[in-house]
Amino acid sequence: MKKTYLVLTLLCSFLGYSQFNESAPWMQRGTSSENKKERSIDEIVTLFDEYWKNHDKSKRGSGYKPFMRWENHWRNKTNADGSLMSPDQMWAAWNHKKNQKAQRNGDQNRSLPVSNWTPIGPFTHVNTGSWSSGQGRVNFVYVDPTNANTLYIGAPAGGIWKSTNNGSTWTPLSDELPQIGVSGIAVDHTNPNVIYIATGDKDASDTYSIGVLKSTDGGVTWNTTGLTFTNTTTLAGDIIMNPNDPNMLWVATSNGLYRTLNGGTTWTMEYAGDFSQGSIRVKPGDSNTVYAVTNNKFYRSTDAGDTFTPIITGLPISSGRMLLDVTPANANYVYILSTTTGNALQGIYRSTNGGTNWTKTSGTTNILESTQAWYDLALAVSDTNADEIFTGCLNIWKSTNGGAAVTKVNNWNAPTAAAYTHADIHFLRYYGGKLYAGTDGGVYVSSNNGTNFTDLTAGLQISQFYKVAVSKQSADKMVGGLQDNGGHAYSGNQWKNFYGADGMDTAIDPNSSDKYYGFIQNGSSLYMSTDAGNSLGSSVGSPGGVDGNWVTPLTVNAAGELFSGFSGLFKLTGAAWVQQNTGSIGTGNLEHIAIDPSNDNNMYVVNGSGLYKSTDKGITFTLAYSAPSNITSVCVHSSDSNIIYITTSGTGGQALKSTNGGTAFTSISTGLPSIGKNVIRHQGRNTLNPLYLGTSLGVYYRDDSMTQWEPFDSNLPNVSVTDLEINLEDSKLTAATYGRGIWQTPIPSEVPATDLKLVSVDSPSSTINCGSFIPQVTVKNMGVNPINSVTVDYQYNGTPLNVVWNGTIAPSANQVIDLPQLAATRGTYTLNVVTTTTNDAYSDNNQSSIPFYVNDGGTVGIVNTFETTGSELLTYNDGAAVSQWVKGVRGLGPLATGTTNNVYATSLTGNYPDTVKSYLVSQCYDLSNVTNPVIRFKMKFDLEQDWDVVYVQYSTNFGQTWSVLGTQGANWYNSNRTSATTGSDCFNCPGAQWTGTDTTLKSYFYPLNALNSQTNVIFRIVFHSDEAVNQLGVIIDDFVIEGTLATQNFELNNIAVYPNPSAGIFNIALGTFTPETITVYDLSGKVILTEENVTISDSNYSLNLSNVATGIYFVKIASEDQSVVKRILKN
Repeated sequence: MKKTYLVLTLLCSFLGYSQFNESAPWMQRGTSSENKKERSIDEIVTLFDEYWKNHDKSKRGSGYKPFMRWENHWRNKTNADGSLMSPDQMWAAWNHKKNQKAQRNGDQNRSLPVSNWTPIGPFTHVNTGSWSSGQGRVNFVYVDPTNANTLYIGAPAGGIWKSTNNGSTWTPLSDELPQIGVSGIAVDHTNPNVIYIATGDKDASDTYSIGVLKSTDGGVTWNTTGLTFTNTTTLAGDIIMNPNDPNMLWVATSNGLYRTLNGGTTWTMEYAGDFSQGSIRVKPGDSNTVYAVTNNKFYRSTDAGDTFTPIITGLPISSGRMLLDVTPANANYVYILSTTTGNALQGIYRSTNGGTNWTKTSGTTNILESTQAWYDLALAVSDTNADEIFTGCLNIWKSTNGGAAVTKVNNWNAPTAAAYTHADIHFLRYYGGKLYAGTDGGVYVSSNNGTNFTDLTAGLQISQFYKVAVSKQSADKMVGGLQDNGGHAYSGNQWKNFYGADGMDTAIDPNSSDKYYGFIQNGSSLYMSTDAGNSLGSSVGSPGGVDGNWVTPLTVNAAGELFSGFSGLFKLTGAAWVQQNTGSIGTGNLEHIAIDPSNDNNMYVVNGSGLYKSTDKGITFTLAYSAPSNITSVCVHSSDSNIIYITTSGTGGQALKSTNGGTAFTSISTGLPSIGKNVIRHQGRNTLNPLYLGTSLGVYYRDDSMTQWEPFDSNLPNVSVTDLEINLEDSKLTAATYGRGIWQTPIPSEVPATDLKLVSVDSPSSTINCGSFIPQVTVKNMGVNPINSVTVDYQYNGTPLNVVWNGTIAPSANQVIDLPQLAATRGTYTLNVVTTTTNDAYSDNNQSSIPFYVNDGGTVGIVNTFETTGSELLTYNDGAAVSQWVKGVRGLGPLATGTTNNVYATSLTGNYPDTVKSYLVSQCYDLSNVTNPVIRFKMKFDLEQDWDVVYVQYSTNFGQTWSVLGTQGANWYNSNRTSATTGSDCFNCPGAQWTGTDTTLKSYFYPLNALNSQTNVIFRIVFHSDEAVNQLGVIIDDFVIEGTLATQNFELNNIAVYPNPSAGIFNIALGTFTPETITVYDLSGKVILTEENVTISDSNYSLNLSNVATGIYFVKIASEDQSVVKRILKN
């Protein structure tokens, strides 16, 4: 059923936005009167910058990141004077949107595209590389007092969610409200349909507070109560119901402590002060005794809140933040967790007489492990043991003796540990013997007092996305950057958290849909995956170690070249960022990059309000346009290089269009409300030129048939949309939201008369090709007319090649086109392909590039000494163009190899870098006629124990899949650890590897009897380093596959096939061997031809494959007790 919200119209006057958390240390730098006023965003940023001149922002838990998240979120939601968007402005925008939709629905003569948004998630995820896996922040957890299976959570920008099955599934309850945050929840213990929420984000101010809302129908509809706020500095936090009177509630706000006696109709401020980040508790068994804390004082009421008295005996005189909790295990026990004004630990304090007297029980062990207690702090007391307490800040800590001694329950960077929760603990509380935790990564529960935690986040779509990138080939592949929770990759209907930190801008190679890129904050590291996020590959640091903006821009052109914006435009070259531009581009860091889809020489970058243009692929830039306010987004028309679109910042920001390459713009803002305009996108392959605009209040649509923008948000929550991506192949629009994850909707499409699409380059594959190969492409007719001719232009080594295919391709049909055979020496190549046909409507779907590797055949018994060119091996990195494995002489130190002995090493001098996954690949070996095959090589290694590893894999299908070779043993691996067995290390360990240090050059070997029936086996030595700490590395020498050709197989080895390749007739020279059957298989193993009782003439047999399609085949020549397999190429 569609939810309807009856928020009273008086909300128009009292809707309150939240400025940044006043408890943050930099917010204390003004005078007392200044701290009470509403500051502009620039004033707050100035205070922040001044504070960090004398503090280390890189320290874990410093508090730097929460502020940067806040500034990034609110910067585009300000008025011209820098003040944050006012309540009535958001209300007016919401009403404007509803009125537009009502008018559109009532106008029978208008036919506009209709969206149908569906949620994509993340609802669940698997951790494939993150050191701090998580999904979305949770501020508050509440268990229904009438039904322990019913849970509620409050998210900072994702609203309130409900579960009726103990957290197995969840339902959102507030999607129609304009981006709501929830920091407190209370449910009537006599009528569970009555729910109260304290709105806003009390910890980080990601969303505004509109006071307390109430539902009387289980969350289907919501109404305001008598408590609303009139300014932008008010926060609301804890809300507690009197256990004996459901109409009496207390709520903690930054204005004071409020109480209602009539279910929220009216509220009275019972005590002034900033209680928003503190706690309210009712003494167990005595509802007349109420406790509350501000950031620096403890208060008690003995008359149900009529009056409150501060108590200071035994408590600190000055504190930065306080929390309290009580327990039914002993009603007289009260605990307080207190921090200093610098947000360090001050101590745990306990009262055993209902708050009259206090004793400090702990304060020496740094249980906060940070100075960000103003942002996240939590305290809980067991409801069955009054001496058992839990605290949270960076991690969760536990005491079983009232705080006198403490132990750490978990580590934020040990995601496979049984007690793992994500970092930054915002909430801890016991309900019914279970401990619940709300963290930056989700909600967790422990049923055994912290020994184990179960993640209940599955089903909560509350991720706060900064950016998203969608594959050109499929809308079902994407990668996005999440606040708090790193990079999440989507493919195969599954989300993978493949790196940690704060995920930022992302990209997908348009020619390799499994190649994902993602920045973390400030662009300080770029993480890469070559398998759609199923594993974390290599990383690249920022250029010169200098940071970019909080969200550093990242984009990729049609050729797969990756660009980023720091102090200038940079291009990823090898394994490093190299500056592309030669002159300056304004001052400060770049904020946005756009590349012309029609001509990648045309590039646009944004610096503040300046739009800069390059026509030489980013070498030189000129200022094309100065906007009236900062530019928030830029995109180029999909097929017309002269048309540019931009959006500008603030409530007065606009959508603008240029028709002369960006030198002049006109407004196209009609129909847009006065809210933040975050991102604009143009849809190609459509004569109406559809435009999509992501705003603080959803998505808007406009095309050439319209005079104004219209909401495009059917089934989309009223949430801030931070990024949009269009996939033309599937005709889908993807939206990244700040608090409600990823959503998709179909978009209108047109079918032209003639349109040829290059679907894929099928061969060579991006895996390893042994020897020569036949290029193969698949094209599709996307038009309404048949296609009778296709021209294929391609090259792989600089020489242009051309093939014209003639035939008929029916509408919607695919056609596989084989190209002439190619041969290449060992190495790394890129095949560039462009397909065309007469009167082709669109050119943006006609080209593709695919990297591929060519290997050569190895000979059993021949040692690769690496002293000659012929003994070199293929090397490559996961995600980077330059391999970490290098051939040469290792210099001085424990891994030294002498002055002349060449080896392959992870570094010839010094240490290896962090976050590298690199491969040293053997030749292709035929083991089918080898007795007792063995792999052998010499090695020294110096690796970070249990964090950095090296191991061997093998493939029997040309590198399409790989398996780890062998297990721990005397002559092989020295470790069988995994992160699952340890919980705190070995995140890169497959369970069979070398790690640690052994600097004696030893011979390592492993039997290959399990593979001696395989005709093509490739081995690779994998080096994988983690995100921190590096050592000398690995050297490899004298690689060999040993074994003996059995005497009875000598005559098999003399069998030859010629000519090979052939257009049809293959002659098999059998020598003295007499076969009974000859069988031909294709690459998939399917039998193509079988000849039995073969007749030979002069030791030769003629095999006719004239009627077989071109491609690679295998010929098995067999007698009763012997056989040999030969690889042939039909061209």
